[in-house]
Amino acid sequence: MTRTAVPPTRPPEPDGPRQVSKFEFNLLRILRFLMGHFPADQGLQLVRTAVSRPECISGGAVDLVQDTLSKASVLFLTRSGGWRNDKFLRANLPVAGRVWDRIPLDERALHFSRPVLDFLLWLTAEKVQETKQAWDAAPKALTPADELFFCLAFDAMRSDPDVLAALRRKDAFTRNPFCWLTNPGDVAEPDSTKPQPPDFAPVFTGQRAVLLECLQTHLTLRWTRSERAKGQIGDWKKMRQQGQAEHAALRAFLQAADAARRTDLARFVLRTNAAVLQSDMTPVFWTGGLQGSGPPRLADRLETQRSALALPRQMETLEEWQARARSVGYFDEDYQAAQMWKAEWETTQGDRVAARARAAVEMLEPLRGPATPGPAAAGGGPTTTENPADSPG
Repeated sequence: MTRTAVPPTRPPEPDGPRQVSKFEFNLLRILRFLMGHFPADQGLQLVRTAVSRPECISGGAVDLVQDTLSKASVLFLTRSGGWRNDKFLRANLPVAGRVWDRIPLDERALHFSRPVLDFLLWLTAEKVQETKQAWDAAPKALTPADELFFCLAFDAMRSDPDVLAALRRKDAFTRNPFCWLTNPGDVAEPDSTKPQPPDFAPVFTGQRAVLLECLQTHLTLRWTRSERAKGQIGDWKKMRQQGQAEHAALRAFLQAADAARRTDLARFVLRTNAAVLQSDMTPVFWTGGLQGSGPPRLADRLETQRSALALPRQMETLEEWQARARSVGYFDEDYQAAQMWKAEWETTQGDRVAARARAAVEMLEPLRGPATPGPAAAGGGPTTTENPADSPG
């Protein structure tokens, strides 16, 4: 964390146990809550409570903030997948090892800037759901570590509807690519018919790409859990909004990954589909919890059900990547990257997964006749159906 990115502080304190004020104590507890090291119910209570803000905070409190940010962030990234002996592309060539083996130290060092501390001060002093003091951070002013922190903060507080509504008005969250990869349904505007995710191109360069390497396992688990929970969603509007946000985020992300030639950073999409589509599935797996007959128009009901299958619909793009990888020759520039993708596809039984995804999606196309199998259909189950899924479920 850069030491220049702090507000005015009191003179340095002598060595020994840190002495902090009540305000600073609350700020540190909120920070620990946002990083997953403090009970959520108590953390949200602090967020919803206003405390008189002092003119400055002590140097000891700033040191504790820096120490908590650095240790908790590294621990989170390590647990999320950085510890794995995995393989990722570097200069378009596969490089194996744990993150500290693959990436030089200067590219792994996390730097937190002024907006993080300003946010913690605002969060401690204000009732976020009834704030009278404006706060936001311009996306261009944030470092990769800042974006990761705001993603974790958003995830920690999104369970409170009032706080979530306040956070949705902040560019620090709504234009944050990591927020869109972990919680697209929550970060998108609830009444938007065409969600607008941020530009994902920066995620595939520099330290953001390193963070995304560490988050592959975390993202796989998050999306798998989200897909399996869709069957419990009873509200048609909520299902449609969440599905549309997921589809917009995944489509934009995969397009950016393809353009950056970093398909390895999209492996969580393939792995999540493989985890969910372990057998032949019908749309009821995703939409079985919807209550009532839904919207009066058949087109709206079908669109809601299509939206629920946002993740399986991405297998069409991944299937195209696999077909292209198969066409890369030994002397082509992308040969090793293509071999790496084909190995991942084979490990996850991509042909079978793609066939199951295609079959589930086509069940929601009542006007489509028998379809021609895709380029990878030979490896799996049924690819066509004529069932016009025009019922609510």
